[in-house]
Amino acid sequence: MPSPDSVLSRLLEPFGEVIAQRRVAGGCISEACRVDLQPHDDGPATLFVKSNQADFLDNFHCEAEGLRQLAEPGVIRVPQPLQCRRWEGRAWFVSEWIESSREGGGGERDGLFFRRFGRQLAQLHRRTRGEAIGLDHDNYLGAARQPNPPSADWVSFFQEQRLGFQLRWAVDQGRADPATHQGLERLIDRLPELLAGREPATSLLHGDLWSGNYLSDSAGQPVILDPAIYRGCREAEFGMLQLFGGCPSAFDEAYQETWPLPPGWQRRVRIYVLYHLLNHLNLFGGGYAGQCRATTREILAAP
Repeated sequence: MPSPDSVLSRLLEPFGEVIAQRRVAGGCISEACRVDLQPHDDGPATLFVKSNQADFLDNFHCEAEGLRQLAEPGVIRVPQPLQCRRWEGRAWFVSEWIESSREGGGGERDGLFFRRFGRQLAQLHRRTRGEAIGLDHDNYLGAARQPNPPSADWVSFFQEQRLGFQLRWAVDQGRADPATHQGLERLIDRLPELLAGREPATSLLHGDLWSGNYLSDSAGQPVILDPAIYRGCREAEFGMLQLFGGCPSAFDEAYQETWPLPPGWQRRVRIYVLYHLLNHLNLFGGGYAGQCRATTREILAAP
């Protein structure tokens, strides 16, 4: 990150005078920092700032739009985006800084937090319930393009724009060996059968919900970050959560008490885990090829 008296100070001049900055975790994609200000008028005294190469600006614009749409139902807290722009040869994203419970001395995320989180996620899904599928624009899942053309049918959308898109990308990169390719093609063909039993309604999804993209604020309230939104079957929301171990039982219980998922969702969610595994294969390669093959075999073998 630049020093406080250079690019960053000029970028943030509309908000106030930069007093201090420190690097923070911002994922594996962008550089991120916390910036303390002497604000103008009654503006924010602390900001969250990310930067990346100039051609990353569209990714930041999509992130800001995702945050705005997730905030609209008024159910679960998100950071308020304040600025996305290209400045001095780089792309910049500026948002509200939200103090987490860990940074504020409030301790770790506990059972009460996860009950709130499960309840609020279910409320978000229920309040945004409708029939639309996809989005009015493509966006990004991490650094990967995520196509969201509106569709009338969830199965065909997931066949073509999720698993099919990732498979074609993996083949083009030479990351899908013949066994992986053939197994995924069989699974895609069987999706009408494998996804049977889901409810027809769709919801607004965060789209990339894992432990790095939610936190507990200083009051112990859930906050969700870095979305990859689209409208789809709410069971798909649990794919990324389960890929990295899921949440404690308090989360699952609170979600189910608030808006129960239909029977068989645990089986169907493995398909949504596979989508995120394929995206990781395409972005990072490595051991994800074996996980993709194993998960595909597991889904196809399930009764």
